[in-house]
Amino acid sequence: MSGLRIIAGTMKGRVIPFDNRKFDNADITPQKVKGAIFSMIGEWLHGKGFLDLYAGSGQIGMEALSRGANPVAFNEADIRRFLFIESSLQNLGIVSVVEMLNLPAVKALEMLHDRNHAFDYIFLDPPYVKLKETTEEYHEIIEKIGEYGVLASGGEIIIQHFSSNIISKEVGPYQIKTIKKYGRTSLSVYG
Repeated sequence: MSGLRIIAGTMKGRVIPFDNRKFDNADITPQKVKGAIFSMIGEWLHGKGFLDLYAGSGQIGMEALSRGANPVAFNEADIRRFLFIESSLQNLGIVSVVEMLNLPAVKALEMLHDRNHAFDYIFLDPPYVKLKETTEEYHEIIEKIGEYGVLASGGEIIIQHFSSNIISKEVGPYQIKTIKKYGRTSLSVYG
């Protein structure tokens, strides 16, 4: 895939020139699933905070920006992907509503807590565990979100995961609100 298109908002139609072959064949959120994410949480996010904790290509956070989310935070632990997102945001002329972090996910949550950030939506798309089993990584990161208090009151955590994963109905202070399946990919929402 040589480019990802922003599907709605002020930057609709703009292309993010992410070529996953240059980034270790990173899994990319398909356009259909990306559209479903924003159908679930709301087409327009004016004034809503959005955290893309495992940003990868940055397309989900950029889609949130295009739809009016503010502030938007991107965290990507891989330095090459982080630099790609930073460059893409500069090319799109976006700098003022963005927090950029290049940290492991838990460290990013700690730093965001220390900076008094709380987000209305937190999107999680860590590397898939493609097995029919409970994925502890999801539970651990959701617990840390609760521990650090970075989800605003009434906010939602959206997890993109392998459809066969077993997802707990309750993790820490959060309960599953919905699960939508799109073939081998599912979206689970906690609130």
